[in-house]
Amino acid sequence: MIKFFRKIRQNLLSEGKTGKYFKYAVGEIVLVVIGILIALQLNNLNDERKTENLRQVYYKQLLQDFEKDKAYIKEHSSIIDSNTVKVKAFKEIYNQPNQPIFQIISETTNLDWAFRNVQFKSNTISTLENTGDVKLIVPNIREKLISLEKYKEETENVSKYNNDRAAIAEFNASQIYGSVDFVFENIKNQPKLLEWVFEKNRQIELLVAFESSQNNKVNSEKSSLTRFKKILSDMEEIEILINKELKK
Repeated sequence: MIKFFRKIRQNLLSEGKTGKYFKYAVGEIVLVVIGILIALQLNNLNDERKTENLRQVYYKQLLQDFEKDKAYIKEHSSIIDSNTVKVKAFKEIYNQPNQPIFQIISETTNLDWAFRNVQFKSNTISTLENTGDVKLIVPNIREKLISLEKYKEETENVSKYNNDRAAIAEFNASQIYGSVDFVFENIKNQPKLLEWVFEKNRQIELLVAFESSQNNKVNSEKSSLTRFKKILSDMEEIEILINKELKK
């Protein structure tokens, strides 16, 4: 093709048709420019297609992450509800007058003493932010995703902070009685040790430490439940927007 055009130009020059030569040269340049523009347009369309395909992949990953978060919230909430029932049953002991302190302390063994920090398993949003691909997401969804991720991180931090406080109170109690096994099993045949551990003032101190720990734990769990509701609501709103984008 290049040889063909070159031959035409040479013929025009050899025949002295300078005017026609320049017109042809201009026409050839125009054709080249048009060809370049078409190639660029095709390349842009190809890039847009790749970007849209990647965007679709991220949307589907986000929806999968939301399902993981929902399952995690359901599981974690179920554990909290179970502990709430146990705490309520424990509190009812105080409605019975003149309960021996030791009896109240012994009932604390029925409580849930595991401190479970909230830790979401999904990571697509943070990956999008870290790689810069978050810019591929349309603005209205992007802003909501970033806000959701920030709130989830705050929820994890609040949970850890409250549970750490509860754990400190439990640690203080352990400095008084050692461990549950120590108090209720190991020293049950050692009257002097039992007398020291369960000396009246020490019992009160122990019970207060237990109460402080459980109170912080319950507050932490209540806070998590409240935050879970907002997270679920935000995810539902984003899901609707993402599904609309997927249908386009």
